[in-house]
Amino acid sequence: MELQALVMRDTDRDLRSVVIARAGSGIENLSQLAGGTIAVGAIDSPQANLLPLSLLRKHGLVPGENLTVRRFDVGVGLHGDHIGGERDAARALIAGAVDAACVIDANHLLFAREGVLPTGSTTIIAETDPYDHCNMTVGPSADPALVGRFRELLLAMSYDDASLRPLLDLEGLKVWCPGRTSGYEALDTAVDEVGFYGKNGDVSASDYRP
Repeated sequence: MELQALVMRDTDRDLRSVVIARAGSGIENLSQLAGGTIAVGAIDSPQANLLPLSLLRKHGLVPGENLTVRRFDVGVGLHGDHIGGERDAARALIAGAVDAACVIDANHLLFAREGVLPTGSTTIIAETDPYDHCNMTVGPSADPALVGRFRELLLAMSYDDASLRPLLDLEGLKVWCPGRTSGYEALDTAVDEVGFYGKNGDVSASDYRP
């Protein structure tokens, strides 16, 4: 079955996840996490679990071998569209329960504004390469004419239009962008590393509990 990435939000393109440590902890790079504990988000969170842990593996940090992972399974089944696990990971870091935590960079800033991560309390010790998050996807059964018109209407929406701005704000974007799949290569690698999906596309991770 052929699927098409139709459109995506500007806020879902070229994102990064960061690995953070407490400021003054003495941890300044990934190598210093060997033998330590890191907090991550939900099991199916690309930005707070799959992608940053893949980055750590590339630097020789293997969960269960020389790294302990403390996972916060909040909103499992939403595939990273719930930040509860990331927020709990950040809280665990500030509480001193873990040595580092993984969050998306936008939430790193958000948690600072919320006071979850007090200003100056953390330092970024690593970040992933850019990646894409969500897109609006259509299948082959959709009417091509309707799909084309729908795409045309979305791409034509302007944030400068006062009547449309509230709708764009609800979706957390300034502009719709053409869909693309090139930003998911790192996630493809990450899910393959842990055998997250089976051959039929079903979730095969043994401790996945939606």
